[in-house]
This record gives sequence, C-alpha cells and structure tokens, in this order.
Amino acid sequence: MFKKISFVVLINVILLISIELSVRFVLGYLNFPKFYKVSNIDSNRYDFLTGYYNLPNERERNLNKIYFQATDRYGFNLDGKRHAKNLEKKEKNEIRVFILGGSTVQGRALLDKNDPISARLEKKLNENNIANKNFFVINAGTTSFISAQELGLIQNRIIYALKPDLIIVLNGTNDATSIPSKEFYLSNSHQFQRNFQKNINNQSKSFFYFIDDFFSKNISTYFLLKKIVEKTTGVYLFDRENRKYYETLKENSMAKEKEYRYYYNIKILSKLASKTIPIITYLQPQMLPKNAKNLSEKDKIIYDTHKKTNLNYFTNKQKFYDTVLNNIDRYEKLNSQHFIFKDLSGLLSKNEKNETFYTDHVHYAPVAREIISEKIYKDVIKLIN
Repeated sequence: MFKKISFVVLINVILLISIELSVRFVLGYLNFPKFYKVSNIDSNRYDFLTGYYNLPNERERNLNKIYFQATDRYGFNLDGKRHAKNLEKKEKNEIRVFILGGSTVQGRALLDKNDPISARLEKKLNENNIANKNFFVINAGTTSFISAQELGLIQNRIIYALKPDLIIVLNGTNDATSIPSKEFYLSNSHQFQRNFQKNINNQSKSFFYFIDDFFSKNISTYFLLKKIVEKTTGVYLFDRENRKYYETLKENSMAKEKEYRYYYNIKILSKLASKTIPIITYLQPQMLPKNAKNLSEKDKIIYDTHKKTNLNYFTNKQKFYDTVLNNIDRYEKLNSQHFIFKDLSGLLSKNEKNETFYTDHVHYAPVAREIISEKIYKDVIKLIN
C-alpha cells in the first residue's frame, strides 16, 4: 500500500514539475513574464535605502551578444577600467566621480564594458590627464530610478561614506513616467517602494496572502492561472488598487505633480553640493513627439511601434518635459559655483547623419552614449579648470 501511494505521489510530482517547466519555457519563448514582480522588479533586489538596487557581487556576462556588467559589493556597476575595491578608502591621486540615473546610465544593449556612458567619460578624462590625476568614474545607475531614489543614494551612502569628488546625475525619463501615489504624502517615492511595503504589511496580517504572494512570485503555473482569470473575468488579482487608480487617470499625465516632485529633489541636490563635492544634474535627452520627425529611420520604427501599443506614453512624457522647460528659470536659479543644472533634452534632436540613437523607446545606442559622454566631459573639464 505504501509503495502504491509513494508511486502515485512521485508520478504527480513529476507531472507537476513537467507542467511547471513547460509553462516557464513557453512564457520565456513568448517573452512574457514568468512570475509576478512588484512593479516589474525582483523582490530580492530590496534595499532599505532606495527600495531596491543592483544586486551586489554579480559576475559580468554576455547573453545573446549583449554585455551585462558585473557589480561590486555596493551594487555599483563595474565597467571601464574599474575593479571591485573598498570605496571607503581612497588613493591620494584619485579623483572619484559618481554618475547616477536609471537604466540609461547603467546601460542597456551594451557592446562591452567600455560602452556605458560612465566608461566613455572615464576614458576621456584620463586621456586628458589633468594634473596627473587618476579618474575613476563609478556607474551607480540602475533600472527605473527616479530623482527621489538618486537623492537618497547620494545623501545617505555616497556622500556619507564613499568619498566622491564629483557627482553627476542624468535623469528625467523615469520621473516623467513614474506615476505619483494617490496619497500625496507618499508621492516622493517609487511605486516599487509603496507596493513592497503594502505586500509586507498584508503578509504579516494574513497567512493566505503570504502563500498567494509566494506562489505568484515563484510558481509560473500559478502565476499564469491568475493572469488567465484576470483576462477572462476582468477582475484584477495583482496590484488591484493601483491599477484601478491608474485607470481613472486616463488622459491625465500628472505632469505638474511629477514636475513638482522632480524640482523638489533637484533643489535638495543643489543644497548638498559643496566646494569639495560639486554636483552636475542633467535633464536627459529622450525620444519625444517634438523631436520624432528628426529620428533616424530605425528610430522612427521603434517610436511608431511603441506608440501603437502605449498610446499615451510619449505624449505624457512630452508634457512632463514641457512642464520642466516652462519652469526652467527656477531650475537655473539653483545654479551656483558648486551646482549645475543643465537641459540636455534637445541634445539628440539634430540628426543630420541619420544615425541610430536608440535601441528601444528609452535606451541609448552607442552613438548616443558617445555624444552624451562627450558633452558631460566638456562640462567636467570646465568645472575642474
């Protein structure tokens, strides 16, 4: 009897594992998500300071001819000539530069470790060989970061412990697309932070919620069944409150609310800048409706394709940029001897050579990374001299 029961259990286990592996393969093949992710970010990337960050001590890898950087103990990306070391100590002839931003700074569709903006900037600075100093440009970019997270990382980790000589921030696109919370007092945060906290609170109150959340994040078959129920019934089973709230926004880009958040954080950044740690912040160039006519043929295909599936994406982003630029005077009033805010939103608008500047609707191609790094390099040289 025991053998029969064991055999039946074994067969069922094998069957369930086979189904699970098959579902994972099919979802991966179709380029669909395999598990539930809070705001599409893995929960294991949790960081108490910024909500999430790059996993530390990751190895570099090449996947389908695309390069992914290694990370050091702090989660910073290892590219250019930099190697992992203790950043709480510093050599005498070292000038340490941190560059922050979202995945556009971190780098997507990279050719190699010398392709990111940080690595290109580092090479230019060292080739110039100013006062026989050794420049290290540290790539602190990570996916989806908004200005609030960059501010927290700068103030409470980089300035506090890691001895920067210069801090550069290249941002704007994530502040343009990250929707503020329905509750105003929670708005200066990433939606991952809000959702993660809500999940933790719910798990502490309900064992069934904990089991449901665990299965959704780890069992593809369970996740797929819930998505099928969502599609067939129209009932939200993931992030119910947020998705209902987003539905009510419709044409409302919330550009004013987003710009208020952005300016608030930039203003605090300007207060953190000092003689010993100057800060340069750039409103980054992006693919937008106002520059769409100047895009290369390849970039126009990317633009039109994304526009079809995300109707309001570009128009809402444009509204944010317009709101910032309409208030550019108050940003420029923040400028001082030690703080610089510059608008680079039009840097890639001219394209006389019909070059490809983007690899998708957000991320830069190598040509664009070179143009941006050259612009930053010239500004750094002026600041140092």
